[in-house]
Amino acid sequence: MPISRRKPYQYKVHKSRIKKTKIRELCAVERAFAVGASVFGISTNKDIAECFDPPVDKSTIARLVKRIRERADQEGTPITDPSLYETLPGRGRPELLDDALLLRIIEIVTQGRTHRKKEPLQAIQDGDFDELPPMSVSTFENVMYEAGYTRRKPGWKPPLTEDEMQDRCAWAVAHNPDKYKEGDGLGFNFRSCVYTDETLARIGEQRGMQRAWFRLEERYDVDVKHDRVQKYCKLQFYGAFTYNHKGPCHIYGHEIEEEKAAAKVALNQENAERREHVEKQQNYARAALQE
Repeated sequence: MPISRRKPYQYKVHKSRIKKTKIRELCAVERAFAVGASVFGISTNKDIAECFDPPVDKSTIARLVKRIRERADQEGTPITDPSLYETLPGRGRPELLDDALLLRIIEIVTQGRTHRKKEPLQAIQDGDFDELPPMSVSTFENVMYEAGYTRRKPGWKPPLTEDEMQDRCAWAVAHNPDKYKEGDGLGFNFRSCVYTDETLARIGEQRGMQRAWFRLEERYDVDVKHDRVQKYCKLQFYGAFTYNHKGPCHIYGHEIEEEKAAAKVALNQENAERREHVEKQQNYARAALQE
């Protein structure tokens, strides 16, 4: 085997760059101090430069005084104006959208279900933001992301029937007789109730579901969720919880075959009733629109 006489080369070695000159940037207070001492003849530029830590060059002080004088003459302000010593904005485009325009973008997107489901490019091409300055797709997306919105799959939630609503209303009134008196503490403490911890109800699976702009706490809003009954109904429960109590109060265990069969029969019956109720409501709504 031949002997390699080449020296080993170390790849991907990040060497620290040694700067030949010290970079020193003066803040607004230091600029005002240097210009005041130089203009009023309190000290020379060399002595002023040596006052800073680390020190700067005397030519830096001379250029600073010249630049401040030119800005004061151009703007017509005295040399004691504090705005002359502030750092000027750097290069680049100024802010395209102010706070009012940002709020207007969110109002346009969240005004209805159709606007929430539009893709960013489609919303811009449809002219939804013609009243605003022209902006790119990435600018629009960044505005929505910074406001806490994300394009998520809209949830499916089965609606309550009229009988279920009446039962819940009657139970609440029976357990809270003084509902019109606030702050007396004599009503029913609803925090002592045990609420079932349910997952996001999904009725069936829909391919190619359109995503919508909404925050996580807005998933049950009218413009986001869908109150529909499809072919299959799935409503899963993982446990139950109460307020001021950490962790589930009860975890449902494994069902035996008899319990599974009984639950399946009950679920099919409930789905049939819900489907029939919703179909009737849809027929009533169509008939009302045709009148």
